[in-house]
Amino acid sequence: MFAKPPRNILLWVAILATVSLVVGAAGAGFLHTLEAVTRLYQSTPWLIVSLPFIGLLTVWLYKGPLKASAGGVKDLIAQIKAPTTPLPATMGPSIIGTTLLSHLGGASVGREGTALQMGGAIADQGSRWIDLNESERRTLILCGVSAGFATVFGTPIAAAIFALEFVRLRSWAIIPCLATAFLADLVGRKLFFAQHANYRLPLPADYDLSGLGSALALGVTCGLIARLYVWLSRRDAARPNPEPYRLVFFTGVLFSLMVYFKQLSDFTGLGLPVIDAALVEPAPPLYFIQKFVMTGMCVWAGFRGGEVTPLFFVGATLGSAAAVLLSLPLSVCAALGFVAVFAGAGAVPLACAVMACELFGPSIGGYALVTCAVSWLVAGRKGLYDEA
Repeated sequence: MFAKPPRNILLWVAILATVSLVVGAAGAGFLHTLEAVTRLYQSTPWLIVSLPFIGLLTVWLYKGPLKASAGGVKDLIAQIKAPTTPLPATMGPSIIGTTLLSHLGGASVGREGTALQMGGAIADQGSRWIDLNESERRTLILCGVSAGFATVFGTPIAAAIFALEFVRLRSWAIIPCLATAFLADLVGRKLFFAQHANYRLPLPADYDLSGLGSALALGVTCGLIARLYVWLSRRDAARPNPEPYRLVFFTGVLFSLMVYFKQLSDFTGLGLPVIDAALVEPAPPLYFIQKFVMTGMCVWAGFRGGEVTPLFFVGATLGSAAAVLLSLPLSVCAALGFVAVFAGAGAVPLACAVMACELFGPSIGGYALVTCAVSWLVAGRKGLYDEA
């Protein structure tokens, strides 16, 4: 169903400009702080021993002082689909703080959960002061989500598409979402000096049947990995957990021991250096499996942050390792894997294909569309953001 456009264009220009400025500033501040926390962890590797206690603190916070924000992305999606009461004002600060704590202890988590909740919750606070109908409030939250995603990942077009795709909406709101995403990204980059990785690499400008065949094969493989991740996530969500403190503590202990004794520091945090390396040289064949397992451990135990960037790691290292068997250049295989695993796991193939163009250059677009679409189909067309 298509929503009606807002009643007052001038009012909405002011609203969206404010949302872009505030979310852009918050997102840039989060990125700067996350970078500082990551540097602190990398320079002080013994901080890995703090992870079990960070897990206990995170569970206690969301069961106590931050209980209203415990629903996270699920509550965000529920309010987009059926707006009732404004999202808690504590949701943004809560997810930012607990994500930073997770990374301080080296947890293998991402930052997309932070981007979505931060942007959506900040934008939705406007509904407490401005009289909005259901359609307008939905648009406001979607614009906040777009702004948060764009600021954190630096891909405004993909951000606007993702905001609608992950909740399965078709709406005129793509226009204000695009405007808000571009402005928030601009605010983050130019006013608050947010920096994003430069993945522009030499890519083939021409398409051929062997290349499309390789893109299809990589899509199938990424889709199978995504399908397994979604299946395990659903099993974890469906299983009652009366002992969340015990689970997060012992998972933190096990993760810490694995990192320390098996020298697995490459698999802590976001893993951005490994992604960078995978785009230019073959990744070890088992890297994607190790990151898959360690991300699942942290996310399903209750550490906050999300899983998108770790899934980028999984896909990039998978594509890089598989390049020896495919006809496409290594950089292209890694780039396609980068977006395709999340395309299947999140059931957001269009957003991920556009993200590939924004990150790696438009010449990869055709291959990315094939790989992401196939991954989505193989993964089952329902992803992490859908109800089982």
